[in-house]
Order: sequence, then structure tokens, then C-alpha cells
Amino acid sequence: TLFVGLAMIESIAIYCFVISMILIFANPFWGFIIK
Repeated sequence: TLFVGLAMIESIAIYCFVISMILIFANPFWGFIIK
């Protein structure tokens, strides 16, 4: 169960990192989408 928990935490960390990178790179485009 310890390895499963570590794998879940690692996958969640990678998932949040990818989402944050996408939001950072997509941020300048939100102005064009809204307008």
C-alpha cells in the first residue's frame, strides 16, 4: 500500500504540474478567446 500511495501522490503531482504548465502557456490566449 505504501508504493501505491507514493505512485498516487507522484501521479497527482505530475498531473497538477502539467495543468499548471498548460495554464501558464495558454494564459496569453485567454484574452483572444474572451474577446
